[in-house]
Amino acid sequence: MSKELPDDAEAGGGLLVAVVQLAIALGAAAGGWVFDASGYQATFSLSAGILVVAALLAFAAWLGVARPRLLTTEG
Repeated sequence: MSKELPDDAEAGGGLLVAVVQLAIALGAAAGGWVFDASGYQATFSLSAGILVVAALLAFAAWLGVARPRLLTTEG
């Protein structure tokens, strides 16, 4: 965040905190809705699915960053 907003790091930090808090609130609301609609098994299944998707996205992002370095590194 400090690289994108070097002159206004505090505002960037506040924005980051707001986004994290929003994610927590939305996750709790969605989890509660799934629990009420389908029970606790569905809540764990949804959580596992979200975890797999997040891991795949993180791996894809890592490949996008690491691949150029791996291809240009001479050993």
